[in-house]
Amino acid sequence: MSSRFALSAMILQLAAFPLLAADSPAIPAETPAEAKLRHERVAERRKGTDIIAHRGASEFAHENTLEAFRATFELGGDGNEIDIRITKDGVLVCFHDDMLDRILEAYGDVGEYTWKELQRFRFRNPGRFSDQSRIPTLVEVFDLHRKHAGLLHLDIKRQMLDEAISDLLTKMDMWDHVGYCNTEKGGVILKDSRYKPRTYKGGLYLDHGEVFPEVIAEMLKKPGDGVIVDDPRGVAVALGRTLTRPSDKALKDLNSLIRDGGIARPESVWIRVLGDADDWNRVADSAKDREESGEKIRTRAGAAEMMLKRKVKSEEAFAALEKRVRKRSLHKDWMWHGLDGEKALRTLIRLKAPNAVELARFVLWRDDPGLDPVVNPMYKNPRSWTDWRQKTIVFPTLETLPGAATEKLCRDYLALTDVAAKDIGPTQFEQAGRTLLAVSPKTETALELMKHRLQVVRGRAILDCLKNAKEPWAKGALEKAAPHALKYLPPE
Repeated sequence: MSSRFALSAMILQLAAFPLLAADSPAIPAETPAEAKLRHERVAERRKGTDIIAHRGASEFAHENTLEAFRATFELGGDGNEIDIRITKDGVLVCFHDDMLDRILEAYGDVGEYTWKELQRFRFRNPGRFSDQSRIPTLVEVFDLHRKHAGLLHLDIKRQMLDEAISDLLTKMDMWDHVGYCNTEKGGVILKDSRYKPRTYKGGLYLDHGEVFPEVIAEMLKKPGDGVIVDDPRGVAVALGRTLTRPSDKALKDLNSLIRDGGIARPESVWIRVLGDADDWNRVADSAKDREESGEKIRTRAGAAEMMLKRKVKSEEAFAALEKRVRKRSLHKDWMWHGLDGEKALRTLIRLKAPNAVELARFVLWRDDPGLDPVVNPMYKNPRSWTDWRQKTIVFPTLETLPGAATEKLCRDYLALTDVAAKDIGPTQFEQAGRTLLAVSPKTETALELMKHRLQVVRGRAILDCLKNAKEPWAKGALEKAAPHALKYLPPE
């Protein structure tokens, strides 16, 4: 193995935190009496309008985790839309993305790792359950839905998983739980006589119509069996259901997690690796060259992450990171294009570099003609969207950098027209509003956002105020601009 590839492998391992045990769980036993009662409860759910949470109730726990799926039932929902993938050693798991690095401290795809290896990676932003958050197996998710007699929307993310999922549904006696399944990869599931499909009235999660009573009322009038949401509370209240307080205890105890701080190396090593990028604008064409180029980009991305982990704040480090942001690597594969620049920008913001916000603004508004060789003509989006990796981490990361500059950047973006926003990248109005409220948690800011022209921004502000309802500023904003949402607060 070359020294470059050895260093790359080492960088990937530094983010890993081994578990003492990591076996896929066996199917829990169920008595005939328990099964009979469960099927009766499922049948009752199927008689009425069902509320399905998209990737679980992710306002309360990390998406696609057991805790998010459980919260759905506690908040009056009937079931969950789950994303299904398979590990290298054949374990079915729930995870949405084609790439790991948006959510985990890891790179690549779920299928590149065994189940044991996959559990070593931390969530980047785990949420309220912190280190207890992890990717669940499909067996665990199915068993949780057995316990709650919950409905399922199967979103199968890879081809040829249908037979394995079908077999598991049979073994766990859960065919009546499945109300929805994606048609592209459903395969034998869609043809099985035991599958009784339901139809959606529609979805309320894309623009957060789920928190506006008038929008919910209009949706409930439509034909169909169910509504898909991010947050089940609004529809549950409209249907007269009782909410309970979401649990604070994690469903899996991961206190056996071994915290490995990684290998201490001089900052000069990481600066050197990050700066070794003469190939940044040489676009690889052959399969072999693309693989090698992707490996180099991943190595540089890992170096940027290690600089964050080690809190490297020298002028030389900041200069190297800024150079990598401005000269992010070009690659025809979306998984690798700009990955090093994305991680470099994230590191600069998290380390509160003096010009981090200005650099974030540059990235957001950049439309680089140099992208032309890597633009995929298959997609009909503006050229600037090719830099989506860098652009879409700006607002979430800026939540850690409050100040006047961040507030102005958020407001400048929120003032854009739909056309202007689309011209510079994937639209991020919701995230801009969320970041503004995170760095300026005030009643006045919340009210400002609740008056925005876009429902998705107004809805996000309401959801964030609900999340912070114990704070006077948040409750005051709800009382003034969205008193109906006070009904969505779980009982103390």
